[in-house]
Amino acid sequence: MIELLTAHGALKPFYDGVVKGAGVTLYTSSLAFAIGLGLGTVLMVLRMTGGAVVRAPIVVYVSAMRGTPLLIQLLIAYYVVPNMLGISISPVTAGVLALALNTTAYVSEILRAALSTIPAGQAAAARALGMRPWQIWGHVLLPQMFHRAVPPLTNEYTVLLKASSLLSIIAVTELATVARNATLQSDLPLQVFAVTAAVYFIMLWCASSISRRIERKFAGLLPNVH
Repeated sequence: MIELLTAHGALKPFYDGVVKGAGVTLYTSSLAFAIGLGLGTVLMVLRMTGGAVVRAPIVVYVSAMRGTPLLIQLLIAYYVVPNMLGISISPVTAGVLALALNTTAYVSEILRAALSTIPAGQAAAARALGMRPWQIWGHVLLPQMFHRAVPPLTNEYTVLLKASSLLSIIAVTELATVARNATLQSDLPLQVFAVTAAVYFIMLWCASSISRRIERKFAGLLPNVH
């Protein structure tokens, strides 16, 4: 009993910091994913509708971001880019930038794969009805594409959420940083990392639950989509 009370007292700073650390993790991951979803959609549409001059740099960008470690991208965003531009940015800004640019590449590929599952005849039929290209994308292709992409997009978000632990490298006080500091200060790694793992699990479970609700909502709006 005494040991438990002692451990609780030693971990009090950690418990106090868990909520804030989890909030930073959710904030950076969610903001980066939202930016990546928007940019990834734009890149995918440009890649599918643009000519070779437009497609080539997009393909290079996607390949480069998927083919290099996120850790290196974080270090470049925090140390290299500000020096090149002569500006100063906070660790959180650099972290969100790196995460967003990284997930943009993956999101664009996820959406492109989802788009490829939609029968080409639907776009042809829409053109035959006199719909303009933006109407075809907005009313026919994009709704079905996002409906089919919900599961892999959820997986990408969970990967991003876990990868946000790398932000500790550039001094962002997110959940993993709080756990590491608590371990060094209390010398109770089992308790610290058990709580940290539980917090990550809760966040990921909530993300999966939200994803299922979104998928059901899409299914209700598009009842004939399979």
